[in-house]
Amino acid sequence: MGTSNFSREVNQAMSRLLKLRISLLTAVLAVLTLGVALLVTGRGGNSTPTAAVSTAAPVVNTPVAATSGTPESIYNSAHTGVVSIISTEGSTNSNPFGGGGGGGGGGSALGSGVVLDNNGDILTNEHVVDNATKVTVSFDSTPKITRTAKVLGTDKSTDLAVIKIDPSGLDLHPLALADSGSVHIGDTVYALGNPFGYTNSFSEGIISGLDRSIQAPNGFGIDGAIQTDASINPGNSGGPLLNASGQVIGINAQIATNSSTASGEGSSSGVGFAIPVNLAKTVIPQLEQNGKVAHAYLGISSSSVPGSANGTAFGANVQQVVTGSPADQAGIQNGDVIKSIGGKQVQTSDDLAAIIAAYKPGDKVSVVLTRGGSDKTVEVTLGTQPSQAPNG
Repeated sequence: MGTSNFSREVNQAMSRLLKLRISLLTAVLAVLTLGVALLVTGRGGNSTPTAAVSTAAPVVNTPVAATSGTPESIYNSAHTGVVSIISTEGSTNSNPFGGGGGGGGGGSALGSGVVLDNNGDILTNEHVVDNATKVTVSFDSTPKITRTAKVLGTDKSTDLAVIKIDPSGLDLHPLALADSGSVHIGDTVYALGNPFGYTNSFSEGIISGLDRSIQAPNGFGIDGAIQTDASINPGNSGGPLLNASGQVIGINAQIATNSSTASGEGSSSGVGFAIPVNLAKTVIPQLEQNGKVAHAYLGISSSSVPGSANGTAFGANVQQVVTGSPADQAGIQNGDVIKSIGGKQVQTSDDLAAIIAAYKPGDKVSVVLTRGGSDKTVEVTLGTQPSQAPNG
């Protein structure tokens, strides 16, 4: 009997101990559960969220209506700064579009233009207004506004011209001129103009090449041209090539064509070229003030060194030196890499052309170049660019 009572007391003690263990285990589990909840939610007093928070899906911003930088907003802000140009008794120059519309052999020529300022100055291509007896400018407006323009100046060497209209009563919208030296292959661009007379047509593309050399109306090369696959056609001549901020980086001038029709008119191959706006910036003041440009002349053709587009290298490769030119007289040779002119770094061939364009004929400049791995400095007296290329 005594033994039975003792056993019963032992069993009851063990039962109470088991219940206590269960209670303790339940409490521990509750604390662990709360701890896990704190890790996931980051809540609970002043506790700091742990790395577990980073496993949550990122917040996605909901798109809003058209904002700065969208194609729609770029068109809306830029199209009022682009005009349609018709010149009567047009160019006798060869048309870079391979047919009518943008220069031609008599009759009329259709092109585009960029409003430069509130004074009525407009930038376009020289081949649009060459030999014109009358130039008419039309705005994309309702009702349609048309003004007769005066040609302030033309420059065959850069295929650029500035015309002027009476700005009285007009609400002009000049377009901003960007830095064409900072563009890259693959950048999104937009061509705005009047192809085939379709007012203010807007096309999108990319920069598909840089530092191209295209032929000017007088046979000289225009270095640093921007290549694009944005749709450019006859009538786009003189219109802007815009960057993703709606700023002008080039003036559309030419397309590569495959001449396949009996009339000799070419079909676009999707390769267009724009004159870099940095070059235009050096020419515009002279055209506005003097009506012409006296170009300083070095006498070389060049291309950018590999890596200059992304800033890993800089300089302009000398591809050809014109016999008897200032460069030839100074001893510059094919294969030299020009690093600076007059103390200004030459990042690309576009820079080289822009730097030379800022000088006057007769100016003396120091040219730092690399030849065979060694640096060399030569002194050059810049000449006056001939009116026609030696082989033009």
